[in-house]
Amino acid sequence: MSAKRVFGSWLAPYFERFIALKRAGGACYASQERILLAFDRHFDEEVPPQLLSRDAVLHYLASLSCSPRAKDNVVSVVWQALSYSIRHGAPVEALAERPPKPPRYWRQRRPRLVSGSEVEALMVAAREIPPVDILRPATMATLIGLLYATGLRIGEALALDIGHLDRDDGLLTVVRGKFGKSRALAVRESTVEALVRYIEEPRRGVATHGSAPLFVSKQRRRLAQPTVWGALRAVCHKAQVSKPWPRPHDFRHTFALHRVASWYAEGKNVDSLLPVLSTYLGHSSVENTRVYLTNNGALLEQAAARFADHTRVLDKVST
Repeated sequence: MSAKRVFGSWLAPYFERFIALKRAGGACYASQERILLAFDRHFDEEVPPQLLSRDAVLHYLASLSCSPRAKDNVVSVVWQALSYSIRHGAPVEALAERPPKPPRYWRQRRPRLVSGSEVEALMVAAREIPPVDILRPATMATLIGLLYATGLRIGEALALDIGHLDRDDGLLTVVRGKFGKSRALAVRESTVEALVRYIEEPRRGVATHGSAPLFVSKQRRRLAQPTVWGALRAVCHKAQVSKPWPRPHDFRHTFALHRVASWYAEGKNVDSLLPVLSTYLGHSSVENTRVYLTNNGALLEQAAARFADHTRVLDKVST
């Protein structure tokens, strides 16, 4: 097992205290720590201990070979960490204005909504992907169904342990959500039954105690995201669903859309219910949930129909 990487540059004590402060506030800060470790290693190897210039920081950012969205994530973390370090006496030149964010279309990929018939086709195809005599077909069919039924992030689904399912009360506890937040989700009886069938699947070949991973690979270890992406592409090809093929996060967008569309259809006050959906999805604010619902044709149709009903009532009152 490789040793855990540590900060080594003259900025190390500042970065370590900055990360400790973030985690004291309840943030997981794992991916952000990796960003700072790469930044720290660069200056430990390339720049001798001295006043860190703003040009050196900008040159590092320009040297990154990644997407605009990924680079913007680096900028956000580095700017926060260096601002903290400057306030606490680090030898860093005052930062220039934060580089602009990339265009909106780079930062937000348009979701590919998945219909109910497509989900059925995907689950059927998943159970038929070869070799059919191992656990993978059942794993993919169950995972696709769970993502569609709950709107879980793929990382949250793969982090589930068997003990996180309460079979009696129909609850699924997410203990390793984004930003370190945990939450309990009420799930349908059919979802519970599907998960129980998967847990009791004879081909699992692993223990089913509470701390055992829910979704496992053919190596009988916790299923990894790259494995899911590859298997999902194979399932989409076999199911002959139209391109672009859905990605794991598209099931989450679809869940949010369907919930709000049903509220519109039922004539409910969507604005008052959005905080409920935000909590269920594990968002840090309602505004994060609104992003899922903007510029969507199906929702706009629902909203337009509701507005038309409203105006017809007004017309009757005015005549």
